[in-house]
Amino acid sequence: MIFANIMKDKKGREKYWSKLFHRYRFVIMTDSSFEEKLSLTLSRLNIFAFAGIFVFVCFFSTLLLIAYTPLSVYVPGKSSSSVQKSLIELSLKSDSLESLLLNRTVYLENINNIISGNELITPTESNSSDSEKEDKIIFEKSKADSLLRLLVEAEGKSSIYVKSASNNNYLMFFTPLSGLISDAYSSKIKHFGVDLVAKDKSRISSVLDGTVLISHWTSETGYVIAIQHKNDYVSLYKHNSLLLKEVGDFVNAGDHIAVIGNSGELSSGPHLHFELWHKGTPVNPEDYISF
Repeated sequence: MIFANIMKDKKGREKYWSKLFHRYRFVIMTDSSFEEKLSLTLSRLNIFAFAGIFVFVCFFSTLLLIAYTPLSVYVPGKSSSSVQKSLIELSLKSDSLESLLLNRTVYLENINNIISGNELITPTESNSSDSEKEDKIIFEKSKADSLLRLLVEAEGKSSIYVKSASNNNYLMFFTPLSGLISDAYSSKIKHFGVDLVAKDKSRISSVLDGTVLISHWTSETGYVIAIQHKNDYVSLYKHNSLLLKEVGDFVNAGDHIAVIGNSGELSSGPHLHFELWHKGTPVNPEDYISF
């Protein structure tokens, strides 16, 4: 019985392989005269082989088309380099716009607080401008920078002429800050201004009508603002914690332009360093203003 089953299975496999290699003729003839136009001899194995090769060629061709033609942009999750570059640029612009909106919001809120007499809002890292974040930068002097400083200082030694006394041309100067003088003007030690000490977050005012000439940050003097007045007067306000005006803004005498602070490497505590210049030379502010 077992031998009969084995022989039966063997015959079935031989029949299957014989069918697989059995050859068939594929003939194309005309319908009217039955003339033979094309004749092919095929087996089932040939058909399976041709079908496999055809599928492989189609699959490989599709991959090439997707990888090396513009059709790749239609593949979900894949984009061209130009699209990726545009997305990066839009992302950077959106971040810049968000930072600018936050800065404008803080600026307007501080203006309202100044008008109403409330305390000012100190900018944080999330709403501070790029210039306010510069205080985190470490400025290391290189050898070339030191040589350039010495050269510029040597050339400028004779460019500053101290004006001991002058007429204020009947201008009414406004007091920049209500406080005490901690360090007076001295041309001998090249301290071309007065240092005023006042309460924290005290607001600094413009001494005359004028246009903002400088409004930026430096490593030595911190937040600095300078105003150009009539009759060739220029006033400088250094070591501030916050600047309320920008370059080009027009201010009236008594307008708040900054907040007292302790910024800059040359500052040893919260104070205002105030300088007054006339026709390019420093003058003693106490000769013009009653502090």
